[in-house]
Amino acid sequence: MLPKLLGRRLTAAACLCLLCISPSASAGAEHAPVRIGISEFAEYSVNLPIIPATVAQLEKTLGKENVDVKTYSVANLQAAAKAGRLDIILSSAGTYRRLAIEGAGVRDLATVVSERAPNPNYADGSVFFVLKERADIRSIGDLRHRTVAANHRYGFSGWQTAMGELLRRGFPEDGFFGAVLFKGHDMPQVVEAVESGEADAGIVRACFLEDMGADLTKYRILDPRPSDGKINCVHSTDLYPNWTVSTLPSTPPEVSRRIAAALLSMPPGVNGLHWSVGTDFRSIDRLFLDLKIGPYEYLRKFSFARFVREYSLPFAVVLTFVLALILHSVTVSWLVRRRTAELEDALRREKALEAESRTARERFAAIQKAGIVGQMSGIIAHELRQPLASISMYSFGLLRRLENGTDERATTVNYLEKISEQTKRASDIVDQVRAYAKGNRERSAQNLAKLISAAAEEARKSLRLPSSVIRLTLPDEDLTAEANPLEIELIAVNLIRNAADAVADVVSPSISVTLTGSGDECRLTVSDNGPPVSDELFAAIVQQSARTTKEKGLGLGLSIIRSLTEDMGGHVVFSRSEGGGLAVAVILRRLRPEDFS
Repeated sequence: MLPKLLGRRLTAAACLCLLCISPSASAGAEHAPVRIGISEFAEYSVNLPIIPATVAQLEKTLGKENVDVKTYSVANLQAAAKAGRLDIILSSAGTYRRLAIEGAGVRDLATVVSERAPNPNYADGSVFFVLKERADIRSIGDLRHRTVAANHRYGFSGWQTAMGELLRRGFPEDGFFGAVLFKGHDMPQVVEAVESGEADAGIVRACFLEDMGADLTKYRILDPRPSDGKINCVHSTDLYPNWTVSTLPSTPPEVSRRIAAALLSMPPGVNGLHWSVGTDFRSIDRLFLDLKIGPYEYLRKFSFARFVREYSLPFAVVLTFVLALILHSVTVSWLVRRRTAELEDALRREKALEAESRTARERFAAIQKAGIVGQMSGIIAHELRQPLASISMYSFGLLRRLENGTDERATTVNYLEKISEQTKRASDIVDQVRAYAKGNRERSAQNLAKLISAAAEEARKSLRLPSSVIRLTLPDEDLTAEANPLEIELIAVNLIRNAADAVADVVSPSISVTLTGSGDECRLTVSDNGPPVSDELFAAIVQQSARTTKEKGLGLGLSIIRSLTEDMGGHVVFSRSEGGGLAVAVILRRLRPEDFS
């Protein structure tokens, strides 16, 4: 293999010597020669034959006397470009992008493609490899704390793209390897270091092993990537754009145009090499930024001057904010000291107001309770009329009989029994009111239809309404709920009385009282055909902030209805009728037969 390597090295050296010969400009040349800088490339690259072909094409296009070609190391090429000593550059895409980001003003004209890498955006990368017998190293992750060999720290495809792969896998680029042996520009030395055991693994440019004619069966490629039709050789990393020709600001635009046209018109040569247009160099920019190398090297070290330069505006804003905060703190401290006494006085006043408010709430609760009892008392007073009237009637009849001498023992006993019954009934009514006022509800299963029917009749009599005004609709089935008869009567009477007030000025008043059952609910609905309820008043009613629904309403009526309904575990729903008036539905839980078992 050594003779073969030696022969190829001699051939490459001859090519480089040929490129270093620059024809002198003729004395009568009208313009200065176009200065072309070519970067040194590692040996055994399939792209090398395009260099002499490109030089020949440019000499043919511009004239041999108008072309000055020189070969530079990567570092010297970058320095010459930044110093303005070059017009055209042929380099790796990594060198081109570094100069572009650092502000050298370069602009790409053409990028190499070949049969092996037909897409100029995906042609360059790195390969991690070990000897086949190294069974202990199967992947890139197994290289932790191992010794590896590479060309040099600034090699784009021989080192930097490999470090990008480490970073992509979540490995630290610094300190991952146990040791790194940089072999310089002579990349075959990397292979020799692996074969001799000097290094556990090697990192070389993608396709390098194929280009140097290495026996791939001797090596294991670590984590090889599929070609996906982008490049036809082994590689372990992402792929990046190929060699690129770029122009600098010193080049006249017409010359750049002629050079671009000449390159793009070159026919394919050895290995299908020709010039195309690279369209995506973002992968290189991201690589430099992620690794913080090249134009982003400054990100590795903190510099106060750079910090101030890059963040001068935010720094000034923060400084102004800090000064303003200090001034504000001083001012606030002074104000706090001055107003401490006032705040203490305000606190004392607040406590006094809280005590007054608590007293007012207790007074209001007492008034509300008294109001509820007052409403109940009105109904109970009506209930007491019947037993009191009966007592009065039986007493009067008994006295008349005694005065007339027509009294009989059996009749007297009967009258006295009736008087006793009515007295007990009146006493029971009074006891029920007193118990309710003390919070003793004594609820039980009640037939709602019977209670509501009686309440509607009592309301009609007490309000002196014609029979046609109140339309009572009761279900055929029994609807039972856990309630106190007095509560149901109070709710029904208040709803009917409120509706009666609403239709007081209506020509044909109508009050609908409906009891329905659905599922686990009993629904008592009282609606009227009174005047339309405004949006503002309806919203206040729903939010429980209105004391009445009409100008002649109940005052505390709705509050009583809500309180009693919610105390029984139900709720109240308000709605507006289409023709005007208000509909109030009281919904209670319906008792099923199984609830009594």
